[in-house]
Amino acid sequence: MENKVNWRLGKILDGRYEILSVVGMGGMAVVYQAYDLELKRDVAVKVLRDDVSMDAESRRQFRTEYQAVEKLNHPNIRAVYDVVVSGDTEYIVMEYVDGINLKQYMKKQGILSWQEVLHFSTQMARALSHAHHRGIIHMDIKPQNIMLPKDGTVKIADFGIAQMDEDGAGSSDEAVGSIHYISPEQARGETVDARSDIYSLGVVMYEMLTGTLPFHGKTVEEVAMQHFSVVPDMPSVLNEAVPPELEEITLRAMQPDPDDRYPSADEMLADLEDFRRLQSGSAQAQTRQAVRDEVHVITKNVPRISKAGELSREGYVRRRSRAASISMLLGFTLVAAFALGLFVFVWNYWLEDIFRDAERIDVASFVGLTEGDVLNNESFLETYDFDVTYVPNANYEKGMIMEQDPQAGASRMISTDGIQVKLTISSGVEMETIPDSIVNASYSTAQMQLKEKGLNVILTWEESSSVTKDYVITSDPAPGATIPSGSTVTLSVSAGPAATYTDVPDLVGLSKQDALLALQHKGLVCGETEIYYTSSSAEESGKVMWQNYAPGTQIVMGTPVYLQIGTGPSMNQGPAGAEGQG
Repeated sequence: MENKVNWRLGKILDGRYEILSVVGMGGMAVVYQAYDLELKRDVAVKVLRDDVSMDAESRRQFRTEYQAVEKLNHPNIRAVYDVVVSGDTEYIVMEYVDGINLKQYMKKQGILSWQEVLHFSTQMARALSHAHHRGIIHMDIKPQNIMLPKDGTVKIADFGIAQMDEDGAGSSDEAVGSIHYISPEQARGETVDARSDIYSLGVVMYEMLTGTLPFHGKTVEEVAMQHFSVVPDMPSVLNEAVPPELEEITLRAMQPDPDDRYPSADEMLADLEDFRRLQSGSAQAQTRQAVRDEVHVITKNVPRISKAGELSREGYVRRRSRAASISMLLGFTLVAAFALGLFVFVWNYWLEDIFRDAERIDVASFVGLTEGDVLNNESFLETYDFDVTYVPNANYEKGMIMEQDPQAGASRMISTDGIQVKLTISSGVEMETIPDSIVNASYSTAQMQLKEKGLNVILTWEESSSVTKDYVITSDPAPGATIPSGSTVTLSVSAGPAATYTDVPDLVGLSKQDALLALQHKGLVCGETEIYYTSSSAEESGKVMWQNYAPGTQIVMGTPVYLQIGTGPSMNQGPAGAEGQG
């Protein structure tokens, strides 16, 4: 096998990608480190192995990966630059990640600190949110597929068994994914949706917090059964340093019933961010410790399946019954903790004013000051408890406070923890220069160069007898212009000397599916990576709210039309900057 893998070393694929070394090998493909001679950078090249290249199912699964990832563009997802079919050789050119995977990192570090777990989990949740909003379910989230570059970021890789989930659910005829991280519905071969990825992320979090997997067995079948029949030990039983809030997030993600998990990666991400903010203060620390002690007492004797063999049906029923009793006791404990927290809240914000005279002051004005002016001021820190959020903004200098809540002048009582004030601080904005090289380049090359700079791209086609078909005629803004990162660049692409025109249909108010059919009927396509999602009224949810060409406009057939889809009032906005496209 080694000779079959190494024979490509030193070769140049299609006159562009020089193969340098083998960096990974799986059951279906080999990943090489290569050098892109055209763009002068290291890349990873994933090539279908010779011994499986003639297998139809392997080729289908291999193509599924690039069909899924080419829809995605996120800093926490390994980027795909190019897909090449050259004769009998089929390969994917990807971002080269100089680092190790999460599994290797855990083997070296053992149990990870909760700060590391929060750092990694937050980035993974962001990546899954991006993929799920675009109808992609990864279906194989595990530490081996989580890459850790040397800059400390996280990149999810290997979408080889991903499902493109346009209608909100995918069908799984067989158990796929890695057995220790697979969701119960995957293990049973049932219908899956984005919540399967959330379950797998919960298992990864459990492993990071405890240094061990939640389920063990001698056979694949035994492990699979445990996903839906065994209550694992609480993470804090195995590692007393686990914060109860992070434990709760982990266990909610790992619920065997999908309806009991987080309904979306967005909601899980929101809880992770809330936990991050909670750690900045010490309020209610004693209450949290009391809850933790109670949970330890309740769960230290939670039954597990014996490693000696499978349970009998009677034994399984008895253990499920005990697990239900434990869940009831835990529920009573959580209700008591909630009641205590509610009393503390009501006392702090209402009853305390009634039962004792407390000092009240008017909140100071922080807008217009710098981060250092406020967060390094001992007088402010004695009076206020600041919750800081950083937001890119071209109108405020980096570090400048843009907003505060409550507003300046609002009357607040001084508590022992200080007055809580939320500050929104500008993180500034990076400026990018549009390269001259995009003109007279193929539109795919130009698009890749601009996206690498963090710029959005809209493509338009026009008839031209002087510029080769599918090559860029000009851009708006023009090459050499300096614009903020995240801005949109419109590329005018040659349709050749004899283009065929069609009129743009009226898509506003149509469902996404109906809009795609209307475009297809007119010989047009949808800029799939530029479908934006934005908050809307309930009536507009799932419908087109904006299109970049007015109805009736005559454009070249094959031109992408960019859409904005409403998500309803309860969903978060999709890609940053989407609102500005209209």
